[in-house]
Amino acid sequence: MQSGTEAAAVARMMSGPVRAGEVDLSIGEPDQPLPGVLVETAVRSLRAGQTGYTPKLGLPALRTLVAADLDGHRPPADDVIITIGGTGAVAVALTAAGGPIVIPDPAWPNYRVLAGQLGIEVRTYRQGASGDDFFDLDAIAAGLRAGARLVVVNSPSNPTGAVASAAALRALLALVRAHGADVLSDEAYESVVFAGGRAPTPFAVGGADVTFAARTFSKTYSMTGLRAGALISPPSFRAAVAAIHGTTAGCAPITAQLVAAEALRSLPDRGATLSAIYRARFEMARSILGPWAPADSAGGFYVWLDARPTGRTSAELCAALRDRGVVVSSGLVYTATDGFVRLALTAPDDRLAAALTSVRSVLDDQ
Repeated sequence: MQSGTEAAAVARMMSGPVRAGEVDLSIGEPDQPLPGVLVETAVRSLRAGQTGYTPKLGLPALRTLVAADLDGHRPPADDVIITIGGTGAVAVALTAAGGPIVIPDPAWPNYRVLAGQLGIEVRTYRQGASGDDFFDLDAIAAGLRAGARLVVVNSPSNPTGAVASAAALRALLALVRAHGADVLSDEAYESVVFAGGRAPTPFAVGGADVTFAARTFSKTYSMTGLRAGALISPPSFRAAVAAIHGTTAGCAPITAQLVAAEALRSLPDRGATLSAIYRARFEMARSILGPWAPADSAGGFYVWLDARPTGRTSAELCAALRDRGVVVSSGLVYTATDGFVRLALTAPDDRLAAALTSVRSVLDDQ
């Protein structure tokens, strides 16, 4: 299996700096601007001189708001810490839980990269389609029998867009509890669900006692550069996550925390707005890509293209698309199986349509 470091190197080699005129579909960064009310919150805080440290675990008001924002569970604010983005939340959880771990395949590469740096053994399970078959429970069970301490869930998935059903999550929780392990639920895209509402989470099906939840404000509120996230942890890990975050991050930026609090207060429908935008873009992608379009994507920002029938490698596909002015992410960043690419639907509709037309042309040119 390709290491995360190797995958990142492949990604850099495939893309390089984006050039003028190119359409960058390689990064999952919303193209919607930061909402005006959040811009004003940031400006007011800076003008008021709010530029110092906060309590290490985050502003109390924000921790309370995060706790209240969860579906199906209202943890005490003591179980919530405010992190430096969702990435920081994942890092704290993996460090606290230790290993070995079981992660999806394909998956966001940071799980494997960080585990490698921490000396944590990584096993994988096949990332299934949306619904009840989301998890390969046999592979997860094998990992747990081999000593895994943590199973990573990412729903909606990056890169596939698949969404786990509540029934699938219940089955996973029963398996994890039977082996005395825990779950890390990476919920970066939980508000972007094409069918509406929010993606089911372990919290919503009674999993609070064994669930770390990594959340971020980056995707839903276009706050990628402000770096605000949150980690909700099982009560038994309260002291560990506080110590790890407090000694490695100090505290999340105060401006980001103030903006995040305003986002939760003022923009309750933001997820529904984004879901409608990305549902329409995914349908446009399906129309343009035709037989190349994935059959399953229920949320998130991505199109996970299986281009293996072309006979080309991921590197060859990325290069061919780059020649057409379209920058995509190599599938080798997410899986060792060659022949996939990931497209982010994060460009204005007219530019996205033109880019997708180029993608279709490359795929058809076998």
